[in-house]
Amino acid sequence: MGDVLPYEVWYENSRGDVLRMDEAPVLVQTSGLMDYQWTLTAYDRALRDGGRVIHARRPIQDKTLVLDVFADTQEEHNAALNRLHDVLDYDVCKLTPGKLWINNRYIRCFVSASVKTLDRDWTTYTVVGLTLKVVSPAWTAEEKVTLLPVSEELTDAGAKAYPNRYPYRYSNGGSVCRWVNTTASPAPMIIKIFGACSSPSVYVGESEYSVSGDIAAGTYAVIDQRDKSICTVAANGTKTTIFGRRKKSVDNFLYAPPGDLEITCSGLFAVEITFLTQRSEPEALTFVR
Repeated sequence: MGDVLPYEVWYENSRGDVLRMDEAPVLVQTSGLMDYQWTLTAYDRALRDGGRVIHARRPIQDKTLVLDVFADTQEEHNAALNRLHDVLDYDVCKLTPGKLWINNRYIRCFVSASVKTLDRDWTTYTVVGLTLKVVSPAWTAEEKVTLLPVSEELTDAGAKAYPNRYPYRYSNGGSVCRWVNTTASPAPMIIKIFGACSSPSVYVGESEYSVSGDIAAGTYAVIDQRDKSICTVAANGTKTTIFGRRKKSVDNFLYAPPGDLEITCSGLFAVEITFLTQRSEPEALTFVR
């Protein structure tokens, strides 16, 4: 709500339940969400002053979030508190992090503690202090690109632009598109390769991502760099790990670097890549609904 908060904020648990925190009956009061921290590894220079930073990472963090929960009636207030608990506690019970969104970016986290301040004279208003265990502290936005197979008709006709403005084009050398990582951080990827195909390879910039063997029609392979997994997903949703079928001569878990990148494949199969661009804090955007 542009007239209440300068940003949109909501929590999405791992089941997909959404809890708005920018409108009644739940409204953010204060937070440490914009704060960030890096852990830097450095060494001292021998016989010289100072040293050099050789590694940086974002550690697991605890953040605070204070909410106002209010309503016109006791029944509505109690229902809001009950739903707050049910949405937030689900992820801890399943040991699967949810997503806390600000505008178009999210962090993955659990709610590890909740402290409530009640007022006996105003029983339809409660201050709720939450402690977030942030397991993926980078604020992440998802951007998708798609490459479709090149048909014989398109191959014979030469290079053509797709009329519906999808982020890819066709050429008789395969499927090609471009994507720009505008952040300073390398972007993790989720790469989906759709069958039927055999030992497919996808190139992002100068890096190759590949699996060996056949991928059946109606099935797709997923290289998920978030948890360093490779699996196939059948039409009925069954997942089968194929980590051992990764191409050993390439690094399937190398992130997409910053800058303008060309994405290519043979054109014999379809590819969907989700780029997870990361920032230490979300952009200062104002969304007015």
